[in-house]
Amino acid sequence: MIPAKEAKEMMYRMLSDNYMSLQEIPKTPDHAPSRTFYLYTVNLLPTARMILQRCYKTVVNLIDRREYETRENKRLLEKSQRIEAIMASMQATGAEEQQLQEIEEMITAPEQQQLETLKHNVNMLDSSENQVDETIFILESYINSTRIEKEVPNKR
Repeated sequence: MIPAKEAKEMMYRMLSDNYMSLQEIPKTPDHAPSRTFYLYTVNLLPTARMILQRCYKTVVNLIDRREYETRENKRLLEKSQRIEAIMASMQATGAEEQQLQEIEEMITAPEQQQLETLKHNVNMLDSSENQVDETIFILESYINSTRIEKEVPNKR
């Protein structure tokens, strides 16, 4: 279990972000806090819709970030693609190993490191986008299923 202080902070944060609501049930008519019960409730459908909106915003941010990363490193990416194309054509024509190695050395060590970092970052952004897409699918499925349940009452 989490400590009481941390639980209170999390509850307040969720309350202020409208993930839950608070209902006061007074024991006496004066509504004194020491003689009042506080019930926290979660209305799942509005909460799911709110989280879905945040997921959409997250996907847009991830796409924007990936485009920014590729735009900032466009020259390096183009250079890498040109070198890969030259290597492929030379391998197809049966070039010597020394010639291929000279072409590989056209990308310096710092450029190679920058290229690896870029590829890693773009892969992480793609992976994050896939995870958020799965969450969107689950939330949309939940929202649609609750809508269908309201439209078609149970026949028991």
